[in-house]
Amino acid sequence: MKVNIRKARENFSEIINRVTAKGERVILTSRDRPKAAIVSLKDAAAIGDRSMRKAKRLHQLEKIRKMRQKLARKRLTDDSLEALGKIREERVEERSSGG
Repeated sequence: MKVNIRKARENFSEIINRVTAKGERVILTSRDRPKAAIVSLKDAAAIGDRSMRKAKRLHQLEKIRKMRQKLARKRLTDDSLEALGKIREERVEERSSGG
């Protein structure tokens, strides 16, 4: 489907819904020349778009950062590596004491 950029701006929500729900690909044009494309995330991933993969990774990192801030506010700041180390030490002690 081809859409003039001006018309796309006016019908942006409708275009996004068609792309996501129906899997359509939209070519944005200016003066009847293709300028850009709107595709679903599924299509972008299939194309192998590196920037999309990077955006997903950045989104995940941002979620992790927010979770760490939330835990810090609750004063739950134990480092996971430190916690794993303590668990390992306890297991070693249990094995060596026969328990």
